[in-house]
Amino acid sequence: MSAEPWDDYGYTALIVFCFLMRDGEILLIRRANEPYRGEITVPGGRKKRGESLRAACAREMLEETGYVLKDMEFAGVLHVWKDNDPMEYVSHYFVCCDFEGELRASDEGELLWSDVEKSATLPGIHPFYVALLPHMLGKKKLPVDMSIHVHADGREEWL
Repeated sequence: MSAEPWDDYGYTALIVFCFLMRDGEILLIRRANEPYRGEITVPGGRKKRGESLRAACAREMLEETGYVLKDMEFAGVLHVWKDNDPMEYVSHYFVCCDFEGELRASDEGELLWSDVEKSATLPGIHPFYVALLPHMLGKKKLPVDMSIHVHADGREEWL
């Protein structure tokens, strides 16, 4: 039996994001860099080689917010692929209500605490955040398992 060619398999970037929540508020970031520069979402970033998803999430939160995560819950996956992009993006989401430390700025963007119930209506809020928030608040089923195909014309097809 010969090995199956890799032509139909996507190269995948693993991303981690965390919904940091406390006392009815959520920590958001207005992204200073691409992707999504200028948009508001939850802090996160790329997983490094050899790093577990939980370790990547804890590192990203420390780097971007100054907070040390004490406990986090896996909340699901969002898979995004774009026409004419050989890379596929698989974002892993966590929820954390147990963290410590002092909030500190980073060059990743402006951090802001927002009322969690009003956060989905903030100007500049990312549509992925709006779609995921009800799941993170327990209003819809966890874990999240969504896929989005972004067509060449920019149209998003949620699957």
